[in-house]
Amino acid sequence: MTRGRALLAALLVTLATPATWPIALAAFLLRGGIVVVLLPVVVLPTTVGIGNSIGPSLMTVAFGAIPIEVIVVTASIGIGALVWLVAGGWLAAALEAEGARIVASDEDVAGPPPGPVPPPAGRVAARILIARLVASLPLGVVLALGSIRLVFVTYRELTTPLDVGTPIAVRVLVGAPEVVIAVIVAWTLAEIVGAVAARRIALTDAHVGAALVHAVAVLLREPLSSLARFWLPSLVLLVLLASSALAAGTAWGVAGSVLSDQDEAILTLVTVVAFVGLWIVGLLLIGVACAWRAAIWTVVEVGGEGTFGGSADRRPGHWRLDRSSATLWFGRPRGRSRRRGEP
Repeated sequence: MTRGRALLAALLVTLATPATWPIALAAFLLRGGIVVVLLPVVVLPTTVGIGNSIGPSLMTVAFGAIPIEVIVVTASIGIGALVWLVAGGWLAAALEAEGARIVASDEDVAGPPPGPVPPPAGRVAARILIARLVASLPLGVVLALGSIRLVFVTYRELTTPLDVGTPIAVRVLVGAPEVVIAVIVAWTLAEIVGAVAARRIALTDAHVGAALVHAVAVLLREPLSSLARFWLPSLVLLVLLASSALAAGTAWGVAGSVLSDQDEAILTLVTVVAFVGLWIVGLLLIGVACAWRAAIWTVVEVGGEGTFGGSADRRPGHWRLDRSSATLWFGRPRGRSRRRGEP
């Protein structure tokens, strides 16, 4: 299936199946998208505030004593991250499998005759989660190694800054461009391999190893098509995220200023309604974009040769010696006895 055909077919199926929108949105939020969505309405702590909060504890650790508060907070963060990774990842995998089932069952995707019914989403969720985690191992290595480089650049910018007018986050990223490039490349490969492997598991009940091998083979066989299928909808999603964040942030700022004035009840109501409306519209567009991104890989997997053990015919009417193709009988049907007077 060509790149343009897969993108267009996935878009048409996505628009025709609104049930995939909340599923894709929920999976996106569970996999970390909730942080991006909440950024416009969350007040991030400043560097001075962070220093005032953790500075005393860091000084105590530096002198060789570890306060019980540091141990409790560190353990809580670690346990919370682990629970989110396992429980949230499993639920996101189940939602991803269900979305793939819905798209694969569409008559415009499956085509006549339909393929076998995919396995239940709950049964393959654990395998999809494992496949996603294995595919993300190179990304984890890149993040671990790149963080060391970022720590040195951050220390340099804090001690001997060359441009104090630019935010420190921008200066650190500009000072270590190789880390940014490596993270983007590793993230792209992890998402492509994970998405293809997830569809293989969800639609054909394949094992994790076989699904990952298939995903790597698809990436190596069609590198440009795989990159296009990932980056084109991802860029659309990034634009929608930025636009939604800008609109929601502006509306939130206006709502905050209006709420402080208790004399303007009507203006307050209108502002709050406008903020909620922009928030809902932004989530709806993000859900559609996420559903389109997910549907692309499902359409490609279903449309691939042999995905559901489909026909191996090279063209309609192709003859095979094993008589598994259609056969027309012009004589008397087998097993039928000749009647009296019948030629």
